[in-house]
Amino acid sequence: MTFLFSFLFPLLVVMLLMQTIWQWLGKSIEGWRPTLIVGIMAVLVAVVPVGGIPLARWPISLNANFCIPFTVVVFNKVWQTASLSGRVLLDKKALLSFWIYGVITGLALYPMALGLGPFDPYVLGWRFSWLFVIFLVLTIVLLWWKNRLGIVLMLCILSYNLQLLESPNLWDYFIDPIFLIISIIALVVLLKKNHKAHSPEKNLDGDE
Repeated sequence: MTFLFSFLFPLLVVMLLMQTIWQWLGKSIEGWRPTLIVGIMAVLVAVVPVGGIPLARWPISLNANFCIPFTVVVFNKVWQTASLSGRVLLDKKALLSFWIYGVITGLALYPMALGLGPFDPYVLGWRFSWLFVIFLVLTIVLLWWKNRLGIVLMLCILSYNLQLLESPNLWDYFIDPIFLIISIIALVVLLKKNHKAHSPEKNLDGDE
């Protein structure tokens, strides 16, 4: 089960790349039929052996585990691009919550885990600790606020109980380094867009 689940994130990334290529070619990618075709093609690409290893397993050398929130974000992009059912899984408000969560959680873990401090918080993920309690409380609060990030954090807890990732560490279900980087980039882009939207317009002669 764990081995098969490791194919999910790379498969979604391949689907997203194929959707992008189809858009560049001017082909329609909306609806279930084009999505099914893209999905089948992505599966065929993912299982192609390269050096005796399926192509979908190669990203493990870059990032051993892709966390559940990051997987959900990529799945949401695939879903949104395909316009399946016309429903929005993650709106702008929800995505903002994901980016903020990714930055805060990542910065709470990786700097100290890399030695910038007297304590390594990563060890807390190896056993039941207050880390589980913190994530559980955060999940309950987000669900109370009707924020969809809360549902995803519930999936993280469920996935940890089922040991769907190859890592037995709790942290890896909630955050990974690439998701931290993507979250930082996304927040910077949003801040720049927000700054431009609220910056005063200038007259033709340069006066505000």
